[in-house]
Amino acid sequence: MKTLASAVAIVICAVSASGTPPEPASVAADAQVKIAVTVAPRPVSAGSDASVTVRLDPKPGIKLNKYPKIKLQIPAVEGLTGSADQSVGNTAPPPADQLEANYFHGAVDPLNVTLHVDADAAAGRHEIHAKLSYFYCVAASGYCAPAKAELKIPVTIR
Repeated sequence: MKTLASAVAIVICAVSASGTPPEPASVAADAQVKIAVTVAPRPVSAGSDASVTVRLDPKPGIKLNKYPKIKLQIPAVEGLTGSADQSVGNTAPPPADQLEANYFHGAVDPLNVTLHVDADAAAGRHEIHAKLSYFYCVAASGYCAPAKAELKIPVTIR
């Protein structure tokens, strides 16, 4: 069984060596983390801004890493919204003797993003597809892995 320190070191080395994180674990994102997406106001007027909030709440026994950062990417949708992104976490790994500092304890600070709605956006309900990426660790075994989730952001235009 790998220790937590060696698992984190392997993940950090894999990211450093390849320039990109390894492929996500085959476990579905919702198996480790409860993800909630909210949009305000609802409905939103064309030509105004909508606030998108993404909350991550790890299930018992799961820790979310501060490094690499948790990232939310929302691509532009022509005629509907502009692109946006947000991240939370640290830009560098913790010192080797302070690995426990690399984890959020409990729920993570929400990711808040402002989406500008195009002035000519069609009225009605729309779904905007976004990508969420994060690293997690299983407390009991020390197993750590990257994870990705495809999110659907519901936007209603009036």
